[in-house]
Amino acid sequence: MALGIFVALGSLYTVAPWTLIAPDHLFRGLLLFCFVGNLWPTGASGLRWGMERLEWFLFNLLAVGPLLTSLLLWLNFLGHGPVTTTEHGVAEVELGGTTLYYRFTDDFLAEHPFARATYRDWYPIVGDRMRVSTADGLFGVPVVVKKEPFVSAP
Repeated sequence: MALGIFVALGSLYTVAPWTLIAPDHLFRGLLLFCFVGNLWPTGASGLRWGMERLEWFLFNLLAVGPLLTSLLLWLNFLGHGPVTTTEHGVAEVELGGTTLYYRFTDDFLAEHPFARATYRDWYPIVGDRMRVSTADGLFGVPVVVKKEPFVSAP
């Protein structure tokens, strides 16, 4: 169960920001995977593993749901289709600790603030334009594959 929590936290900070899905839909999917295992009869599976009802409930809540959600997020990202790269003008860059949050002039990724963020250490420049490579994931959910800031020619 601890593995499920740590894998979910790791996926939350790595692959979840790259996946262009609304946070409430992601949370609903996590809840679905956490509780759907409890619909399976406890006697057919949990008791065979030596678990009581509460243990079976917590196993599904803390291990099965987070691991399954993380697995699907990673498969969606790693199995993406052809990549399309677009260039966008940078309207504003906000500094939040060690993270830079970009806002584009054409409101690209406006509803996904974590997909617009990069760490300050990743690139030596901030840039006035950014190349963003996106692709459709394995399950049809779009993903951001690469972001690269650059300075346009004067």
